[in-house]
Amino acid sequence: MIRSYLKIALRHLAGHKLFSIINILCLSVGITFSMIIGLYVLKQEQVNHTLKNVDRQYIVRSNWKVKEMGLDFTTLGPLAKTAQQEYPALVENYFRFNPVTTVITAGDQHFKEDIAIGDTTFVNMYGFPVLYGSREKAFANINSAVVTETMARKLFGTAHAVGRTFSMMTTRNGVSQQYTVSVVLQDLPSNSVTGVIGNDYQIFVPTIGNNYYGGGDPAEGWNGGAYEVARLELRPGVTPQMLVGPFKQILSKYGDKNTRENLEVQLAPVRTYYLTENDGAVRKMITALSLVAVFILLMAMINFVNINIGTSTYRLKEIGLRKVFGGQRLQLALQFMSEALLLTFAAAGVSLVMYEILRGLFSGVLNTPLPGIEQFSPAVAACFTVFVLAVGLVSGLYPALVLSGSNTARAVGGYLDGVKNGLGFRRMLVTLQFALALVVFIGALNVSRQMSYIFDKDLGYNRQQLLIVDAIPKQWDKAGVERMENVQQQIEGLPQVKSASLSFEIPTRKPPGQITLLAPGKKGNPLVLASFVADKYYARTFGLKLAAGSFFQPGGAHIPNEIVINESAARALGFGTAGEAVGRVIEQPAGNPPLTIAGVVDDYHYSSLQEEIEPVVIVSMEDALSYRYMNIRLATADYPGALRTLEKKWKELLPGAPFSYTFMDDQFNALYRSERQLKTATAIATALNLVIVFMGIFGLVAFTLILRHREMAIRKVLGANTRAVLLLFLKGYVGQILVAAVIACPVAYFLVDRWLENYAYRIQQSGVPYLLACGVLLVSTCLLIMVQCLRSARANPARDLRTA
Repeated sequence: MIRSYLKIALRHLAGHKLFSIINILCLSVGITFSMIIGLYVLKQEQVNHTLKNVDRQYIVRSNWKVKEMGLDFTTLGPLAKTAQQEYPALVENYFRFNPVTTVITAGDQHFKEDIAIGDTTFVNMYGFPVLYGSREKAFANINSAVVTETMARKLFGTAHAVGRTFSMMTTRNGVSQQYTVSVVLQDLPSNSVTGVIGNDYQIFVPTIGNNYYGGGDPAEGWNGGAYEVARLELRPGVTPQMLVGPFKQILSKYGDKNTRENLEVQLAPVRTYYLTENDGAVRKMITALSLVAVFILLMAMINFVNINIGTSTYRLKEIGLRKVFGGQRLQLALQFMSEALLLTFAAAGVSLVMYEILRGLFSGVLNTPLPGIEQFSPAVAACFTVFVLAVGLVSGLYPALVLSGSNTARAVGGYLDGVKNGLGFRRMLVTLQFALALVVFIGALNVSRQMSYIFDKDLGYNRQQLLIVDAIPKQWDKAGVERMENVQQQIEGLPQVKSASLSFEIPTRKPPGQITLLAPGKKGNPLVLASFVADKYYARTFGLKLAAGSFFQPGGAHIPNEIVINESAARALGFGTAGEAVGRVIEQPAGNPPLTIAGVVDDYHYSSLQEEIEPVVIVSMEDALSYRYMNIRLATADYPGALRTLEKKWKELLPGAPFSYTFMDDQFNALYRSERQLKTATAIATALNLVIVFMGIFGLVAFTLILRHREMAIRKVLGANTRAVLLLFLKGYVGQILVAAVIACPVAYFLVDRWLENYAYRIQQSGVPYLLACGVLLVSTCLLIMVQCLRSARANPARDLRTA
């Protein structure tokens, strides 16, 4: 019987090639996009899941009442270790590390690398796979190092790197620390342990005995401002709520008054941290793309239903005769379901080819490598098969019920009551198609507008032609600062360079430092403000605008204890204008010298536009004796030539440091990676939506033209002109688009408004995207229908009646 069903199905599909091709193409587009998004979601959901005991692993986060007091993803250096030592019945293990960027030397080669200086519990606590060396002796002594396979090949040219040595440059004058590789790990998948603050760490060294900062272990000392990235592994059955009391007791025992009053320790599960960090950016991306994928698949299935029921008139007598000769409704329903499944699996085959073709494109768009078909696990292959089966069953169910439930006598006579009675339902489906297409289209236009707003907005600084060099020897003392000031002056003397400066931060993230100031007349109410270190040429290099005063002493000798603030900080300190703040002396808490405000800069964006501009204090590099970046503004558009000259000069001045750089534009773009991904994905989805809509309209109109061929000829004989015939076809679709617009616009407005709430600085919604989307859909649909109908409308009615 099944064989008979398949034979009939193949004959029917082969006999109506146009409609079969339309159905297959529409379904294949929907299945392909759904498969891409499904695999993307699966990859995102699986981040962290390979970690050992992941359900008991937690990230220690800091919730500061005054948020400028510290970063939320770090905590007090000794906290995690103390929790394990004093509450061993609750905490099984801990891992802390301090993320730094410095110069690594292996042989005669120098590399700028991200280093994790941390606890030796690292390898065993997370079960990271060991390629070479002993897991039990991962850190045999304080001069042992663990590296990944990729890093071993980079440093030594081979993965067999156990016993090989490298040196790490420290912040102390002329001091480098030697390490010997004890373990080489297999390359690690994306995770929230080694991947933090945008970097993936591949070199791990012990914090005990580390000399990077000097002055002892940075993970010790409760009140020294040493903060660590910390993780805890809880005992089986222990919940984060059970640690609330112990954390309070630890802070009460070891923390100072300021810490006890302002810090709340929280635990975030490692399993879901990747999805929820950065205000749930990944989760929001997954939700948005999943909705779009559902919309596209739903539109393809609507096309399938409409075309299948519409073309059912070809099979009326077949249905009636099969019933006359004893065919049961279930048998007929199974026949139509088998046709739907056959067509759906054909579409699935096409979708696999399309997936392979588009896989590279979407891997780049989503910044996630998508596996090839040959890499599908049995579970993924089974899920895909079940998904295709479900699409076929759902798509074919309604047509099967309608067609199999027809009245026998009327079906033999060429009438199908189910089709006639379902006309309103099918029109509703087409209207739903239009509405879904408009929602995605309007959303894509608004995402594009917000991105244009971000990239066109005056940020308060100039990011063009700005080079950020990040592989600087960090000698954080007076001699080191003087040395780098000399390098800065020589770099600035090159004809290809307009200006250069040194700083500890650049305007692509919120400054991690903080400073406590006592506002004039409010000494009992200290203000904790964000701060960072820069030299006197920072404003000139970045194009910051001065509201009043000067940016330190750009043309004169250094004056100790001067600061520069932004306009928001001036207001926070109680000054009515920027001019009032210049020259004023600001007290600090006891034990710290008073500070003089040298100047006030206009507010500028030093982070994402998702955050409001807040007060910031800039401290002189000659006071703080620290720096991380050299910022170079180029004076030429000949980037290759300028970079060659700069690299040559850099090697001459700093032979032990690689010339590692990024452009400020690239740093800025990285802030909005998820937004750019969403913009591209919604643009592609909009195109696919319109393709499905237009293919569905093409199929329905083509079928209608065949069905009403004789009617059109009679109308023309009775005096109808081409315009009247065209209007006959257009009016129904125009009405459906207008109804769809009424439905889609409020839905789109709500969704777009919710998305824009993530930004402190955003566009105001206007009617332009809504009118544009509705207009494009209306005009395109009308043009498509007119092109199809024009030939029939102009045909000779006498010939049509003879051949009808």
